[in-house]
Amino acid sequence: MHPQIFDETHPLEEVLVWGEPGIEALLGQLLPRSQSLFFSYYEVLEARREFHHLQTLVENEKIRFTRAKEALAQRLERTELAGEPRSVRQLETSLLQRASEYYETFREAKLNEFSRENIHLDIDAIYLKIQSDMQQILQEDLRTYGETATLRLNHLLSLAHELPLANIFYGRDQSQALTDKMVLSVLKWGIRRPEVVIFKEALLELGYGEALVEIDHGTLEGGDIAMFGDTCYIGVGARTSFNAAKNLCCKIGPEMEENGIQIVAVINERHVDEAVSLEVPTDEHMHLMHLDMFWIPLAPNLVLAYGEEIDQRKVVRMAYRSGTFITEDLGGFREFQVKKGIEIIEVTRQEQKNFATNLLNLGNRSVIVALSTNTRIIAELEQRGYRVLSAELNKLVNGYGATHCLTAPVRRTRQVQLAPA
Repeated sequence: MHPQIFDETHPLEEVLVWGEPGIEALLGQLLPRSQSLFFSYYEVLEARREFHHLQTLVENEKIRFTRAKEALAQRLERTELAGEPRSVRQLETSLLQRASEYYETFREAKLNEFSRENIHLDIDAIYLKIQSDMQQILQEDLRTYGETATLRLNHLLSLAHELPLANIFYGRDQSQALTDKMVLSVLKWGIRRPEVVIFKEALLELGYGEALVEIDHGTLEGGDIAMFGDTCYIGVGARTSFNAAKNLCCKIGPEMEENGIQIVAVINERHVDEAVSLEVPTDEHMHLMHLDMFWIPLAPNLVLAYGEEIDQRKVVRMAYRSGTFITEDLGGFREFQVKKGIEIIEVTRQEQKNFATNLLNLGNRSVIVALSTNTRIIAELEQRGYRVLSAELNKLVNGYGATHCLTAPVRRTRQVQLAPA
């Protein structure tokens, strides 16, 4: 299989997701924010229901909704894992023990975190709820995947690494479809790095082996990449490094040029400098971690963007020709878009924090936004003829991600723009 993504605004045919958050996300609630990368505690069972609602919205649009978690489960049916539990009882005991270890280790840190952030929650009550919710999710997994796959999935996601893979349900970051290639990411933070290996196994199961491109240098995350018009945009800042953008350009740049597509890096130099020395992400970095957190294409000449951040970014064109890597400074990001005739609908700081730009573009002037609370932006889109659906991701956004972060389009109907006569 080969993906087909040439523009973020083309009609969506198929989207790849991980799946709903599971027991690994429950365990992540017991970790401090600096390790879990979650804004605060959220009810995982409710988050699962939100994810299923998003799936229903997408499928009602006759768009294929492909779950990497199901593909991995099929692969694990045939693949024994080192140290895997031999029974559901053994798995359950190990998961409860891991929850107890996290609770005892991080209880004081969570109490201090809640107090500092004025979050009125009881970590002891949360721990008890997590134990109860774990039983429910385990039973749901058994019904969905069968015993063998349930044992191996939960071992891999919750027990096989030092930390649970609590963020894996943000399924755009681990890979990105570009033209007919599938680029595997290199994620920045430790809790997330193992996700890419797991996604690679799922992609192989789905038949994407011949399309895979792997990055050899730096860090690259899917939320930082977007195809739009004649340009592939790569955000460089808190999560994605220039070295990785350069490496990607060297691997696929010549082929993109043959398709009339240039590659540009959209760089926040201050975030680049800060990211080198930070041991944990700052709140600012989390809110602006990726390109899709502050900028999103809507139509061939229209984007939704947070002006304060695009004014912090410069654009550098990258090319790889005859064995030589070439760069060209193209000035500020806002000016770059204006010169291309792109209109910018600006969002406020509060709307940006409320994930206004983190939407899924279905094409044909239809979008799925994360929350209906961004009423001004929704009204603006509707006045411009857009049909706006809301996923109402009130719990899922507590991982600093929303609709766009959860979904990775793999096929869009290619629409070739004809030059005027």
